[in-house]
Amino acid sequence: MQALVWVVTVLLVAALTHISGREGGAVSGGLGKQSARQQLCNGACAIALRVIHLGVDIHRAFQEWVQSSLSQAGLDVHELLDGNDSEAISERRQRMADFLTSLPQRPAHLAVILPETREDIVNDVEVLCASGLLAKVPRLTIYTRDEAINDSVEAISGRLRKSKMVARAFGSTPRIDLNSGNGCVEQLGIDTDRISDTEPVGQRADICISLWSRGNSYPALSALARELADQTRRGLLEAKQIDEALVTRRLADPSGYGHPDLVILVDDLACLPEFPPWQLQNAEMVQVGTSSATGSLGGAAFGALVRYAKVKRRWGK
Repeated sequence: MQALVWVVTVLLVAALTHISGREGGAVSGGLGKQSARQQLCNGACAIALRVIHLGVDIHRAFQEWVQSSLSQAGLDVHELLDGNDSEAISERRQRMADFLTSLPQRPAHLAVILPETREDIVNDVEVLCASGLLAKVPRLTIYTRDEAINDSVEAISGRLRKSKMVARAFGSTPRIDLNSGNGCVEQLGIDTDRISDTEPVGQRADICISLWSRGNSYPALSALARELADQTRRGLLEAKQIDEALVTRRLADPSGYGHPDLVILVDDLACLPEFPPWQLQNAEMVQVGTSSATGSLGGAAFGALVRYAKVKRRWGK
């Protein structure tokens, strides 16, 4: 943000200098002639623009260098966050956090689709939560087609409450809203005595996590259709009131965030296994491969964020 303000300020100063130089030249030198002052102003303007271009090029080169050096060193999110707090590990962790937050664009809502063959969904959620906190991604959705993820909500909650990996990623104990997909939101790491009851869920959390399964897809759409039909039958709703806007509101994310900006397909997934289709209208999709160990999942998510930063956005809005 400070760099953007600096660039805008330099551009404004250069433009004003150029305009004042033209006016001074027109008054003192007449048509077809440039005064020394005007030439000096034009030269200063050209130098300022070259400095801006050079600064942008240096920033891009620095990002590419950091990405290359981290990749060559075999950098892995799980390794850094789950390792000890030695000086070397802490330094590499900070380098990675600085690089992720310096990316030109990051998703406000990240969705990860895991295959049903994943062995330990609890570890997967922990690694993805730590990765999201490290990259300052405020909204994370984790989806599996089966109900295994919802069957593990209690274990996931317990793991996130005491996770050193998650605490290292954030720098302290983060505030987490954990949505099990059935509308129940559990607040982790929050001193509820200091929170106003009127404060909306999701706005006070450092990261909001939703655990979705097939039940959040077509079954949710069928349930909404039955609910609207029942309300119409009882006279609570008129048929003409049922439009696209109403359905969109009813299917909206309860956390207040929009549709995912980035969807990551993990391992051998070559399709979207009944993922809610209305959540894909603005999403970029990236497929990543991992080993059977959960340790590489964080590195895969890191690589997807870097690829996303280079994509020319299709806003679709």
